[in-house]
Amino acid sequence: MWYLLGDVGGTNLRLAAIDETGALGTRQSLPTAGTADLPETCAAFVAEMGGPPKAIAIAAAGVVEEGRVTFTNAAKHVSTTELAEACQLPTENVLLLNDFEAAAWSLATIDPGEVTYLQGGPDPQPGARVIIGPGTGLGVGALVWQKGHPSAVPGEGGHLRLTPHSAEEVAYFEALIADWPEVQMGDGLAVEAEAILSGTGVPRWYRAIAKARGEEAPLEDASAIFDAAQAGKDANACRAIASFARYLGGIAGDLGLIFGARGGVFITGGVAQANPWIFDEAFLAAFNAGGRHSDWRRALPVGLCQDPDFGLKGARNCLFTRLD
Repeated sequence: MWYLLGDVGGTNLRLAAIDETGALGTRQSLPTAGTADLPETCAAFVAEMGGPPKAIAIAAAGVVEEGRVTFTNAAKHVSTTELAEACQLPTENVLLLNDFEAAAWSLATIDPGEVTYLQGGPDPQPGARVIIGPGTGLGVGALVWQKGHPSAVPGEGGHLRLTPHSAEEVAYFEALIADWPEVQMGDGLAVEAEAILSGTGVPRWYRAIAKARGEEAPLEDASAIFDAAQAGKDANACRAIASFARYLGGIAGDLGLIFGARGGVFITGGVAQANPWIFDEAFLAAFNAGGRHSDWRRALPVGLCQDPDFGLKGARNCLFTRLD
């Protein structure tokens, strides 16, 4: 007896088989932008396993409504009905959930060995837990306990608003909005957080800063911009990533305050895991900058989750909870 798990982000599509103990077994990883759609990919995986699973849980980067998800950063969609047909299962044995709903579920069994704590320690703390992850997009989820049982709170926290933090940044936001008007929120200078705090947003943010300063922007992708900032080789890359870290710290602290996350605030995602060097004193200062509630924020554990399987493990935790 086995179960099929999937973690479909804006960049990668990952599948894994697990047994009744929950241990991850056979795996497959493909680009999300590949030619095959998700049901076809799952059907091929099932064929390789020699028979259908008992149940499926797929975490997908998009809003899940009435058993259907449209991926936020990929031109694809899928439904539980399509997945059930592809994998020879009844629809009720297919679970489709938001990727950061799954990320939140991963916090129910988080391994302290996979976390680098920036504040607080590895001892489990009672209370809600929050996870935020800059990757292709920006994901946010929370885990709370109800009568002793964990329950995830899905949402679209990656689309909170960001505004300039200084007079200098006003011109940067104006340039960003001129280049990417659909991320503007309202008529002012607010943009959705994902417009800056993601692998998709970083290059646009970097170019906006350079344009506002009347300077060249030779770097094209987020990886190159992070590398140049770490090496101090491009002044505008340094500005872009320094502000990235401050904004991410501030939003993470805000979310910790909103949820009362005494169980911890955890940072993850492809961008964060690839660039642990950005989580420095400036990041933590932004996290703890809470005005009258700064002491409250300093009491929250903060950690960088480096587990590459957090999405699959969260889908597993949710599936097993539903089956129970």
